[in-house]
Amino acid sequence: MFIERNPREVAEDFYASTFIAVSAYSYDGKIQYSGGDHYRYADYDIINNLLEKMLYPKDTNYTSLTLSNDKGYHYTAYYINKTSPKDGFVIMGPYNQDDLERVNNLNICYSNNLYMAPLNQTLDLCPANGCASCYSLNVRRAMNYIQAHYKENITLDTLVSHLNLNKSYFCTLFKKETGVTFTHYVNLVRVEKSKRQLLKDNRSVLDIALSVGFSNQNYYTITFKRMTSMTPMEFRKKAYI
Repeated sequence: MFIERNPREVAEDFYASTFIAVSAYSYDGKIQYSGGDHYRYADYDIINNLLEKMLYPKDTNYTSLTLSNDKGYHYTAYYINKTSPKDGFVIMGPYNQDDLERVNNLNICYSNNLYMAPLNQTLDLCPANGCASCYSLNVRRAMNYIQAHYKENITLDTLVSHLNLNKSYFCTLFKKETGVTFTHYVNLVRVEKSKRQLLKDNRSVLDIALSVGFSNQNYYTITFKRMTSMTPMEFRKKAYI
């Protein structure tokens, strides 16, 4: 079942969860939201063509349209409400097959169902308990930022500045929705990323710790053991027993 939402809400949720460029428009073509860079490949003609077709449809049977450039990147426009084009529309892109595979692996869900034209499916409410998209938009944005920058020296001040949120408000919101603090979540992401590297190659624990954002091996080992009940070396050895 498709649940009606306004274009801005759909676009904000989509961009926060996928980082695929997306813009939301009212039925008369007024832009309501823009996230990411539609014009990365200077495909102005494609964007304008989609806008024209959505604003002045000659065929009222379609709910979405996809156009592609010669580099294999796609742009899709679709009406927010498939039964009522006057509710507005969204244009997303550029995206390619790798982006679609990445999105498919995100276990995306929304508080309201979202029709995603490139995937040609309706994503139901919470298919995986605890997935990031079950949370509010600001918490999802924080999680996405941490996932993208975990290798860097992420600080709470940097994050709230990026999100343009009050620090106290964000800390309360994040702890309320996730059950953990900002620092704990950052460390959790780093530990999970490090597990793959511990199993994938024979680099030293120090090298792996630094590669996932920890500043030193001692803190990494303490954090790893607190979260897994074993040290990084014990984890590595156990995997090969």
